[in-house]
Amino acid sequence: MAALVDTNVVLDMLAKREPWHTSASDLLFLCAQGKCKLALSGSTVTDLYYLVNKYVDKNATNSREVIGKLLEFFSVVEVGFPECCIALTSRVVDYEDAVLVEAARHAKLDCIITRNQSDFSHSVIPAVTPEEYLQQLLRKE
Repeated sequence: MAALVDTNVVLDMLAKREPWHTSASDLLFLCAQGKCKLALSGSTVTDLYYLVNKYVDKNATNSREVIGKLLEFFSVVEVGFPECCIALTSRVVDYEDAVLVEAARHAKLDCIITRNQSDFSHSVIPAVTPEEYLQQLLRKE
C-alpha cells in the first residue's frame, strides 16, 4: 500500500517526539525493508530541511545529510502548478493539506499517513494514522 507521509509524522521520528516516535520509526524501518512504499511531497522535503536545520540539528551540513538519508527510503511526489491550482478549490480547508491531497491523488497513492486526520476529513484520499497504517500492513502479511 503506497502512502504519502505528512510532515508531522517524519518530524515525530527525527525529533523523537513522544508518544509518536515509535510508530513513525517503525514506518521508516518497514519502508527500508521494502515492505511498503512511502513518499513525501517535494514541499515536505524542503519544509523538513528548514525545520531540522532550525530546531533539531541546527547545522546545515548535518541537516542535508538527514534529508539525504530520508531520500534513500522515501520517494518524492511532485507538487506543481496543477496540484497548487486544484488545491485552491478543494474542500480540504487548510491549503497546505489540500496540496498534499492533490499530490497524493496525482501520484495515485492509496492514503496519507498523518496524525491530524481531522485536517483531511474532506479528502478524496483516505487519511490514516501511522498506527492504522502499520496495522493494515500486518494484516496483509
